[in-house]
Amino acid sequence: MSEHKDWAALPSPGLVAAGLAFQAAFSAVMDVPPRYAPEPERAVYGDGGGSSFVLALDGTAPVLVTRDRDEFDVQLSFEEIRAALGPMEFFEPFNGEPDRYFSGAARWDGASWAPAIGVPGRVVAHLVDDEHLLAEADIALGEVAEGESDREALVALLTAVRAGAWDRETVGAAVRLVPYEEDDVLEAGPDPDAALDVLDRYSPLLSRAMAAHPER
Repeated sequence: MSEHKDWAALPSPGLVAAGLAFQAAFSAVMDVPPRYAPEPERAVYGDGGGSSFVLALDGTAPVLVTRDRDEFDVQLSFEEIRAALGPMEFFEPFNGEPDRYFSGAARWDGASWAPAIGVPGRVVAHLVDDEHLLAEADIALGEVAEGESDREALVALLTAVRAGAWDRETVGAAVRLVPYEEDDVLEAGPDPDAALDVLDRYSPLLSRAMAAHPER
């Protein structure tokens, strides 16, 4: 997965936002709300382990600023980011930590992340990687009840989220578990409404992010 080292391999803001929404939906079935509430023009993500990013859509072009704990050899100041990308504000939650360094930043030009500086990091790359997203969804469902997830249904929901066109049936199928044994009975199952509610909260952000370049 070269996306974590190469801005040219990272897909569009829409797919970054879709991955964020998809992951948040499966956190919701575990009763874990988003660490940062989505806004129509800005998404903030923190993985709980020291890595985070901001996807800002409220300027003339989408901007992505990352801080990845695994990128020890990349330490960018905000002044260096401004010099590379042009004038920009100091995004929350980073504005409370002005002395800390960043691992990367880029501006979307309509077809690619350029200009760019540093690296995206795994904190972003994981959210555009199908296998990572599907594995995390499977783990989340397993935390709620013992049963087997339906990979095809998970793929269908990921595709729907990336298209910005999910519905309750698609969400319900994706969070539904089946017993490992035919005579087993699941005592409790994941709540599709919890996932659906989170996806609906991300809808305005997704619409705006996808408008930046709907095909990539």
